[in-house]
Order: sequence, then C-alpha cells, then structure tokens
Amino acid sequence: MTVQIRRVLIEALKARETSLVELSQLLCSVNGVEECDIVVTDVDVKTDTIKLTVRGTNIEYDGILNILQDNGVSVKGVDEVSVSKVKQSMQRPTA
Repeated sequence: MTVQIRRVLIEALKARETSLVELSQLLCSVNGVEECDIVVTDVDVKTDTIKLTVRGTNIEYDGILNILQDNGVSVKGVDEVSVSKVKQSMQRPTA
C-alpha cells in the first residue's frame, strides 16, 4: 500500500516580476500534477503573497518545491494537504 498526495495548499511569497501564468505552467509540469490554481492574497512593493492549490493523483511534492525555489518563491507554509492510500494490486506471474 502506498500513500499519495492528491492536493496541497501552499502559502508563499514571490517577487512581483515572477509571472503567475509561467509559474502555474511550470508547476503543472511536475509529475502527478494535473491542476494548479494561484491566488494573490496580498501585494507589497516588491512581493506578492500567494496561495497555491495543486491537485493531482500522485503529486511529487519535492518537484513542486524545486520549481518554487528555482523561481525565487519562498514557501511560508503548507496550509492544507490531502492524501489517500492506494492499494497495490498483486498480480500473479503467468508462466
């Protein structure tokens, strides 16, 4: 049995110059990610506070963190996470 991340909500700080569209496209390229929503919740002179909601069937969380770090986004915290257990099917070898 394995446990898979299906949804994660992250609060983060990004530079104003970082494009929301490009960031969301990059996040969707991560293994297991099927959807990405980004909402700006606060605006400062140089930064935006954002909420990222990422959904999928088996999200590679480390991949999300790498994309954020590579684009100068600082994670403030994980506000929500949804996981599920997936039973691995046992198949008998055919001989």
